[in-house]
Amino acid sequence: MKEREEAWKVTSHASFWDEHSRERPGVPLPFSGEFCWAGSHWVVPGVYSTGKALVVDFCRQVDPEAMKRFLRQWGWTEEAGVDQSRDFTPEEAARIEAESPMSFEFRAEALVNGKAFPLRRSSAVGYLPFPYSGDEMGRRAAEHYGLDLSQGWHIFRCGFPWPRRRQVDSLSLVLKGRKKQLPGQPFSVKAGERVELPDPATGDRVCLTALALERLGLDTPALEGWELPPYVWRLTYALEPERPGLTLRDMAPGDPPRPRPPAGSSCATIGGADGPAATFAAAGPGAASIGIIGGADGPTAILVREDPRPQGHSALSAPRFAPAETVTWLPVFPQPGAADLTVELRRTE
Repeated sequence: MKEREEAWKVTSHASFWDEHSRERPGVPLPFSGEFCWAGSHWVVPGVYSTGKALVVDFCRQVDPEAMKRFLRQWGWTEEAGVDQSRDFTPEEAARIEAESPMSFEFRAEALVNGKAFPLRRSSAVGYLPFPYSGDEMGRRAAEHYGLDLSQGWHIFRCGFPWPRRRQVDSLSLVLKGRKKQLPGQPFSVKAGERVELPDPATGDRVCLTALALERLGLDTPALEGWELPPYVWRLTYALEPERPGLTLRDMAPGDPPRPRPPAGSSCATIGGADGPAATFAAAGPGAASIGIIGGADGPTAILVREDPRPQGHSALSAPRFAPAETVTWLPVFPQPGAADLTVELRRTE
């Protein structure tokens, strides 16, 4: 335990993995707090002053039995754990993100002596009191702060940059919950057809009318040694009533980049010496652009972004090397976040 305590270091980067940072560690400040928000019990056990930022650790309590029930839905058992090799579909990934008891996002602002400093950096770790593909740093944090180890904990480290270190006489935190995205019922549609989309939380129905369904051949960027899938479908649609924030995702993951057969010509790339890092190409006036993210072994992800169009809403399918016969779309509904809360931390000395 003593070695772990000596390694505990908080810097302005607001990361739990700063033990080897050259930055001077933050100084603990005598502030703490407890409160209930968004249906959970929260503890603020650590506040730190660094030369570049105020750093605050938030600990959100998670019911371990609720987490066990959730994990069992996705194949977890106490004997075997979770099959880490399984690839989840976009629908499954969206449901996991929306339904996990460990899933929570928020924004925050620190009021230092009445002056506001917005959140700019953060990281998070988790702790669960049963065998799982666990987070060792989450256990370290829970032990460091003396949290109840029979409970689960979602621990956030938040950095609020300031131009210079200052004396903190009073400290309050303004918390704003971010919207959750809930997946609805998948559907396929042809141009001119209408389909009703029920909100998974309220049951309210939104009518989607497919104004157009176009197959596009994108002008993919030239990346030396790599071929990119050029075909996507673009669905242009109207909603009645309008539902701000509702989005559509392709249920299929699309095709990854593939090595180009030898004998190609050399091409211009944007990236580092070890392989393309990012590049973009337009697909015609106002149509779409492609982004490539890569590393030492070449491209690893393809992002297709739709440019604004004057009529209706639009969504793009995942890119493929051969045009897909049909596309199954997953509607994703935004849900209201937790109500704003202002918490005044108490001095502990």
